[in-house]
Amino acid sequence: MTTINLDQAADFFDPKKFRTAALRGVRKAAARGLRVAQTQIIPARVPQPVDRGIYRASWKTQVIPNGAEIYTDAPHSPFIENGVRAESVKIGPMILSALTEWIIRKGIAKQFTRARRIAWAIAKAMQDGAGIFNRNGQQGLGIMKELRDQRMPAIIREEVEREIKREMAKG
Repeated sequence: MTTINLDQAADFFDPKKFRTAALRGVRKAAARGLRVAQTQIIPARVPQPVDRGIYRASWKTQVIPNGAEIYTDAPHSPFIENGVRAESVKIGPMILSALTEWIIRKGIAKQFTRARRIAWAIAKAMQDGAGIFNRNGQQGLGIMKELRDQRMPAIIREEVEREIKREMAKG
């Protein structure tokens, strides 16, 4: 039997090739993680944080020097992820306009004046109740948090392992 000590392993393997393979695996894991967020985590939330699909479509990956990152660039992403406390809900023209448009788009009300009254009632309920995206005692929907903490470790491990095995098979 032949024994190779760890300090001798570099003589048998090209560390640069395996680093490149691992980096390729991490980047593939980011792409896979993006798909998991868009096709599994977001649709699993009840109700889904999807109106016109802007939030779901805002998820992106970006290659960085030592890996890749997953991010969302929708301006309302922090509110969905972390929630908005009731005392932070400020009723003003922008929130009323956005809610009014949503109410009309969803067919809850067809006339502007009725939709505006419903928008006011919803905004007031947000302000007096749990805020926005806060349910079941949790602040926000935590979509990125779930992806990062619960899903990505296994995805990264699988993708890096797969790429290193491919590299080893090349010889």
